[in-house]
Amino acid sequence: MLSLDVISSFAICGIAALAGAGLLRPSQGYDEASTAVLRISRDAFILMGVGMSQILLHPAPVPLWSMATLAFASTGGLTMMAWALAALSGRVVSRGTMWLALGVLLVACAALAPLGVRGVTWFVTWGLAAASALVMGMAHRLVLRPRGLDERLTGLLMVAVAASSACRLVYLFAWEGPYETHLLHLPQTLVMLYALMYGVLPILAVILVLNVLNARLQGRLHQLAMTDALTGTLSRAALAEGAALLRARLSAGRQRLAVLMVDLDNFKTVNDTLGHAAGDQVLRRAAVMLRSAVRPDALLARYGGEEFVVMVPVADLDAACQVAERLRVLLAQAPWNDLQPGLQGLTTSVGVTLLETGEPMERALSRADEALYRAKNGGRNQVQVGAAP
Repeated sequence: MLSLDVISSFAICGIAALAGAGLLRPSQGYDEASTAVLRISRDAFILMGVGMSQILLHPAPVPLWSMATLAFASTGGLTMMAWALAALSGRVVSRGTMWLALGVLLVACAALAPLGVRGVTWFVTWGLAAASALVMGMAHRLVLRPRGLDERLTGLLMVAVAASSACRLVYLFAWEGPYETHLLHLPQTLVMLYALMYGVLPILAVILVLNVLNARLQGRLHQLAMTDALTGTLSRAALAEGAALLRARLSAGRQRLAVLMVDLDNFKTVNDTLGHAAGDQVLRRAAVMLRSAVRPDALLARYGGEEFVVMVPVADLDAACQVAERLRVLLAQAPWNDLQPGLQGLTTSVGVTLLETGEPMERALSRADEALYRAKNGGRNQVQVGAAP
């Protein structure tokens, strides 16, 4: 009765693996790495599912070739998961090497199968131990440096599989009884625990892989929403969020938050005469220069078109004006001709103000924008100060 129960759990494991394979669709990968994770994981679960569920087709006693197929499917599937989890941890993986490893396993299984149940037992026990060690080696970052709860749980699952496989190998060395067709040569108290673990392992692994990929996708979408695609600076949404945090940090100290509106003069002429590609290059270069000229905790955002917003902690309005003047001179003296032949005399106008205590951020931005408008009307290439509220 024990053998039938354990073998049934293997069949359940195979059915669960096939169900998991149906959930892993490579077409839903959002980049090359995630597509590789989904494709290799799907193939691994298909191998395990077909190889393990086929045992249902055979009444007891299970024929030797069916046991060997089950053994190869379980070890081969776990070996393939080493490549999938390596891709999940950020490594570039070679599918050719993976297929070579599967070929070695197949040869080893074919060589040991003629020894009967004993040979298949030693193959599957050693194979699972080696495959789980391979998983740990190729995807160790998920164990040592997990990023988030889902990666941590994936690492713990890897450790559990490796520990259970090593324990199974240790007990096999001490085994003195006859070799059983269920291939689990463990104390009776552990046999059903292993059978239960193997039954739920595929679905648990699929859930964790999908959760990790979904968490990363959410993070990427958030990053895209918070970053200007052209210049790499903050978006408006990210500026508002960052400004609130920066304002809260400065509220307990003596520093003030300066708000600078920086606008490239006559930028439309650049697009009209040199093309939009040249204009994009100018914007990217301007963003890099602005970022390098302010302190690390300053916020830099592309506010729209050729207009940037800089928010930087300063001591007072004079210090804010000095920052604005430094940025104006920096951009005015930049070797724009090196970036785009024919581009000369590109200047910048700046409107600057200080955020007052309790003042809404939108009002400070409006005052900086009004100062920028005066700088434009006053002849450009200058700094103007926004009036206090």
